[in-house]
Amino acid sequence: MAWAAKQQGGGSAANGLMHLESENKILMEALTARLGPSQKREPCELKIADFDDVLYKLFVPPETPNLVTLHCAIKDWKGVKDNGGQDRLEETFPGCVCTAEEGFDVAIRVDADNIPKGPWGSTGEACAKQMADIKTLLVGAPLVKAFKLLESGGSPQSGITTIQMRKPTPDGGGEMHIVAKADRVTVVFAVDFADETDKAITRIFLQEFVEAQRSVNNCPPANFSRGSEPPMEIQSFPNADGNPDIAGFISFTIFKSHVDSKPKMLQSAKQLVNFLTYLQYHVKATKTYMHMRMRSKVNSLLQVLTRAQQTSTEAKEKKTFTGKTFTRK
Repeated sequence: MAWAAKQQGGGSAANGLMHLESENKILMEALTARLGPSQKREPCELKIADFDDVLYKLFVPPETPNLVTLHCAIKDWKGVKDNGGQDRLEETFPGCVCTAEEGFDVAIRVDADNIPKGPWGSTGEACAKQMADIKTLLVGAPLVKAFKLLESGGSPQSGITTIQMRKPTPDGGGEMHIVAKADRVTVVFAVDFADETDKAITRIFLQEFVEAQRSVNNCPPANFSRGSEPPMEIQSFPNADGNPDIAGFISFTIFKSHVDSKPKMLQSAKQLVNFLTYLQYHVKATKTYMHMRMRSKVNSLLQVLTRAQQTSTEAKEKKTFTGKTFTRK
């Protein structure tokens, strides 16, 4: 994708931006300790809140410490489930899907003494990494479904698929619209933040994506539009009305060349699923940097004022050009 094409390696800084890993680090550490070579066999009950209103619960009962159960709750499970989420979960973790606890949408149980085989491999480390990235797996299912039709040349269903990525602000936003056609898939994000300063910074970021595509070869075309002017791809759908109070819309157009192999298809889906997280992180980082610069400038101005103050009140004797003396008080 355009925002990641210039960055080499996850988690590395390039051109002042950070490409975030999609896995939850806390969950990854806890799972690797139990499914990896260390084979930690201790009871555990860990609850984690992630970006996009996602909740996790990792549970290892004391009576069977080899059974690791992960519960997950996402914002719009119904929309995800209806568009391939459940099927992709069962395909990725065959025989591991179990009943989720109240308050969660899905759950998978893995026996640490008998790691199952899946598309990710058969090692404990690979299983832990895939489990820690379950949000991308589920929310990316509607995208992968549309990309597979695009790659195979199939006829997509007419209409628009809308996934509520996160809780909307009072003005709206937070949706991902997927418009699939025979030759392309257009993904439109309705972006908004509650804070007005965040909205202003967000608009600048979204406009920069349109500029960045000019210097990145073969990246998906990006387009930014104001909240009052939704992209043409979604203007005809009643559930995608514009709102002049939101930060705006950003759309990415995916062509067959972007998803003509499985790794490229999964990578494209991963980048799109985590786009709002990427954007939110850098908006907050920008505000932090601005505050640091302002504090630094204030400190330097205070130093100038301190140096300008007269440090001594004693009268000093001065001489004129002709040699006469006088006292300045």
